Amino acid sequence: MKENYTYPVLIEELEDNVILTFPSFDYLVTETGPDKDFIRAAQEVIALQVIDAEDEGKEIPAYYDGNIKIKKGQKLIYVNVWMPYHRTLTKTVYVRKNITIPAWIDELAKASGINFSETLTEALKQKLLKED
Repeated sequence: MKENYTYPVLIEELEDNVILTFPSFDYLVTETGPDKDFIRAAQEVIALQVIDAEDEGKEIPAYYDGNIKIKKGQKLIYVNVWMPYHRTLTKTVYVRKNITIPAWIDELAKASGINFSETLTEALKQKLLKED
């Protein structure tokens, strides 16, 4: 699997939104709000298209080197996507961690049948994803 993909994206900034067009993906079109990071949005769309193609065993579109017609009000940019990052966002990958805890907590947890991995994962999610 390739790690990096770079594709052209046509950007059209309107008053209420930004239109993103992807020539390499049959001129797929999406939009995002004017206050959103449209480069990040473009990366997400490209990553999802690549991941879908990988999962379905389809050919990943080659870099579009055709004649891209730029309409009035559009800008052409090139967006790079580093796939290892985006693959971890769409697929849960587990890593092993060793922790050190007081012995008395270990004994109580074992006696209570507590799953350490599940409990640590829940606690970290709660701490990291809490809304301010």
